[in-house]
Amino acid sequence: MVVRMSPGTWITLGAFLAGCMSRSTDPPPPVVALITVDTWRADHFDAHHTPHLWSLASQGERWTDAWSPMGLTTPSHASMLTGLPPWEHGVRANNHHGYTLPPDVPTLPEHSAFADWASGAFVSAYPAGPEGGLARGWDVFDGPEESERSGKVAVDAALAWLPDDRAALLWVHLYEPHGPYEGRGATEGERYAEEVRRADALLEPLLDVLVDRQARIVVASDHGEVHAEEKCGWQHERSSHDVVLRVPLLRWTPERRGKVHTDRIGLTDVPALLRDELPAARPHWLAESGTCEPGCTGCSPQGLEGRDAVAISSAARLTRRPGKTVLKQGAPSAELEAALASIPALTVPTEEANEASLQALGYQEPSAP
Repeated sequence: MVVRMSPGTWITLGAFLAGCMSRSTDPPPPVVALITVDTWRADHFDAHHTPHLWSLASQGERWTDAWSPMGLTTPSHASMLTGLPPWEHGVRANNHHGYTLPPDVPTLPEHSAFADWASGAFVSAYPAGPEGGLARGWDVFDGPEESERSGKVAVDAALAWLPDDRAALLWVHLYEPHGPYEGRGATEGERYAEEVRRADALLEPLLDVLVDRQARIVVASDHGEVHAEEKCGWQHERSSHDVVLRVPLLRWTPERRGKVHTDRIGLTDVPALLRDELPAARPHWLAESGTCEPGCTGCSPQGLEGRDAVAISSAARLTRRPGKTVLKQGAPSAELEAALASIPALTVPTEEANEASLQALGYQEPSAP
């Protein structure tokens, strides 16, 4: 039997099919994602330790000279969310030390570039949590109220939340490489490396979804870790060493492929990277250590006020250490000396948390073999 349709019916059917084809080819709403891996050293960013992230960087952009402003979680994440160093955004130490982001400092989801976007943050440890002001501006902020949780919980929650019907800004934070280490191995170094590999594996399903969505993805560490480089190994918060301040940093977008940048930038440039900008190279980098313990770095007094301030250029490094004269390496210029002097002295708002509190928040001594 042959069914004959009137010209009007054909027109209606054609319009319906055209509409279906148009809807199927429309690009999905944009997604911009920040992924941070806590305590991840730059020398553990490679095909062996982080195969999924290395593959992503190989298809996108990677910076080989990227820096953190401090070896503490809350201040360095605040810099990624504000574009400011700690002495400008005001978070000069971790949230459990009593520091919090002032209300007049805007955060990433409050930026005009992401106005009316859905925004969700999914973090894995208290120092990256809501205490300290990092939760301000996010529609959804999901994190532990104390200690830490598996990165899988944060990744699963982020995937469950990610909307497909509106533009979305996403932050996911993993804590696996932070001590104490639960990875396999006979030494601290082996267990640390295993934790880095675990974080990379946990991110695989999230990366797959974000790439499929053609998202703009920025991945960074907040700071690195001391191994055997200093007397107080495995204690990043006490150090201004390069292994703490130098960090992995990559960006993936559908447009830029296979680029390795050697210009110096830092975590304060993360907001620009997320907005699809290319930051200008920095002639030097300024940073601080988090705290001080006598016998570890030779500083005094003990605690937050004994921290280092450092200025780093390609030719020199200056370290202002309480109780010592300024330590010089290389041939520092007058400009570098002036830059170091621009870091203001620290004001401590509260007494430091006691040892029991630090252990509860994940700042225990290195794990036993």
